[in-house]
Amino acid sequence: ADPAHVRRPQWPRLRAREAPPAMGTTRKLQSEIDRTLKKVQEGVELFNEIWNKVYSATNANQKEKYEADLKKEIKKLQRYRDDIKTWIAKSDIKDKRPLMDARKAIEAEMERFKVCEKEFKTKAFSKEGLGQARKEDPKEAERNKTRKWLSAALSSLQDQVDALEAEIESLGAKGKKGKGAKSTDELEGWVEKHRYHERRVEQIVRMIDNEMLSPDQVNGIQDQLEYYLESNQDPDFCEDDGLYDELGLDDLPEEKEDDDGSGGGSERDEPPPPPEDKKKGKKEKEDKKEKEAAKKEAAKKEKEAAAAKAAASKAAAAVPAVKAAAAAKGAT
Repeated sequence: ADPAHVRRPQWPRLRAREAPPAMGTTRKLQSEIDRTLKKVQEGVELFNEIWNKVYSATNANQKEKYEADLKKEIKKLQRYRDDIKTWIAKSDIKDKRPLMDARKAIEAEMERFKVCEKEFKTKAFSKEGLGQARKEDPKEAERNKTRKWLSAALSSLQDQVDALEAEIESLGAKGKKGKGAKSTDELEGWVEKHRYHERRVEQIVRMIDNEMLSPDQVNGIQDQLEYYLESNQDPDFCEDDGLYDELGLDDLPEEKEDDDGSGGGSERDEPPPPPEDKKKGKKEKEDKKEKEAAKKEAAKKEKEAAAAKAAASKAAAAVPAVKAAAAAKGAT
């Protein structure tokens, strides 16, 4: 349950279709307003789901992840609020009540987030928090440091995806691109690339949590990843196709999921599997090893059988000699 001092105000439920087109409102603008109101409603609901996860999380790593997700969601709502403020100021939109309700709902969530963010910072600098920092294992401290910059990279990728999707939507509404602007296909291509890097970074975070990768290994790609994040839209940008090769992500075993089934990451698809020829080569190596092991085992058994047979023959040959010695001893 929410703490008493941050309980959510009961704003009217948003309905995207509550704003019928006014006489001066174009159909295209009204359609854009309806889409935004729907996104606001979905965003507010998702914000509340994440909020509940923050206050019910028992694992420190999970709590930190949910806090980052909460921050990401409030940023989205703030962007919608900027659009809504612009529309409210337009004189040709007559029925502004749904827009006003949506703005109030977003601002209410912003106030809740401020209180929540203050609590995060207070806990981090409390006596208890400082005491825990002194007791923290050096290896865990290194992992947390690496998680922090990976989380920032994920946030940057999501922001860039949001900006690209907004540009794609804008191009779709206009019907044609301006001089020098990127085409829809180009923008969608960049969205796919960003999504790929998101999946890879989420996979790395899970592997650090499960101690399948060390912070030193992951920190080795930090400069290349930051270059991608900061410069991917530069005219002279040169993409590194082997950015994750040194981590050998495709060769590592499947990472374990957390108890809640979230795996410490998002619900998006996992990174693409290794190429088929790579799998085939790996299987051939395993088959070869198995055959060699079977040959060694057979040779070992054959050697043991020969040794046992020789020992039995030697024992059988010694019996007459023992009998003769016994007879000679009896005669004397």
